[in-house]
Amino acid sequence: MSFSERKNLAQCFIAELSSEIKIPPNIHEHLKPLGKNLVAVIPGDSKKLSFFLTDCSRVLFVKLLLDKSSLNESFFTSLRKTLQELKMVNLFSTGICFKDDICVWEGVFEFDDNSNLSIIREKLSHVKHVNKANFEEIELNKGSN
Repeated sequence: MSFSERKNLAQCFIAELSSEIKIPPNIHEHLKPLGKNLVAVIPGDSKKLSFFLTDCSRVLFVKLLLDKSSLNESFFTSLRKTLQELKMVNLFSTGICFKDDICVWEGVFEFDDNSNLSIIREKLSHVKHVNKANFEEIELNKGSN
C-alpha cells in the first residue's frame, strides 16, 4: 500500500469560499460511509472551521452560561453525568471564560425524533454552576444537497 492510499491519514483540499463547499470525489468517497450529513461549527470570529459527520438530519446546539471560574472539575463532573444519563451523542464541545466574569460551555449533539427536548432542557439547565442555558435545534438545509 502506498503512502497516499492509507485511509487513516489526514487528507487536505483547498476550495474557493462560496455558499457551497465542494469536496473532491476521492475524499467524498472516503467520507460517505461515516455519515450522510455534515455539521459545521464556526467558533466566533476564528478562521478555523470544524466539520463533523452524522446520519442525523438535526442537531442540538447547547450554550451553558456559568459564573467566572465555574468551568471547573465539579461542573464537568456534573455535566458528564447528565450527558450520560441523557445518552446524548456529542459531536463537539468547548468552553471558554471571558474577562467580564462569565464562562460559556458549548456543545453540539445529534438530535433525532427519539430526543426529548423538554427533558434535555430541564436536566442541562440544572447542571452544577449553570446560570442560564440556551438550546437551538438546527435542521438540515435540504437546499444544500
